[in-house]
Amino acid sequence: MYEDRWSSRRVVQLRPHLWRHLELRLRDARVLEIGSGLRPTAPTRGSFFVESSPRALRALAAAGGRGVQTGGWKLPFRDGAFDAVFALELLEHVEEDERLLSEIVRVLRPGGTALVSVPLHMSLWSAIDDACAHVRRYEPEELLEKIRGAGLSPEGYTTRPAQVRPALARFGTGFMSAFPRLSNWWLQHVVFPIASAWARRFGRVRWAAPDRPAPEGAGGMTVLATKRG
Repeated sequence: MYEDRWSSRRVVQLRPHLWRHLELRLRDARVLEIGSGLRPTAPTRGSFFVESSPRALRALAAAGGRGVQTGGWKLPFRDGAFDAVFALELLEHVEEDERLLSEIVRVLRPGGTALVSVPLHMSLWSAIDDACAHVRRYEPEELLEKIRGAGLSPEGYTTRPAQVRPALARFGTGFMSAFPRLSNWWLQHVVFPIASAWARRFGRVRWAAPDRPAPEGAGGMTVLATKRG
């Protein structure tokens, strides 16, 4: 399913507002993004990528990225190899999420930047989570505790609202099952490019302090953290 998703060769920067917010901080930095597919947050040219999809790696390479194929949580890089590591909408797919967080910290230099995003609240579990092969959704404090336990100090977080009602989720997954090629084309050529353009034009980032409770109704969380030491 994951390999078929990247039948398109078009790379679209999905969260340009996040990168714009971090751009000065990460100027000339060695940036690694894990599991981005063709929807990276880091600019493709010059960034490093770890991916399980050969199709995605070929498209990222054609756009100027440098990629390594791997399907597990072990990262094939030396200790302290990167100034920043991004893992966006990834941990919820990984059984051994704490081991992957430890690997992220291992390949970060001291003082390096980590950016992690996940969906929130098992109470919001829907058919879309099943269709996307999610293992879990996180509680906000659970995620922050795991990040701290891995050796990172959270600087702040931002949230997004829950977006899909259960009935709409069932309809969407049913449509994807019945018309996989059409729904994938629609996502890759219409939905994601529009989302990217909207974020580029209107997206803003406002970080909340990590000791501040997440707002009610949050459906996802992005955490900015720094490697201790």
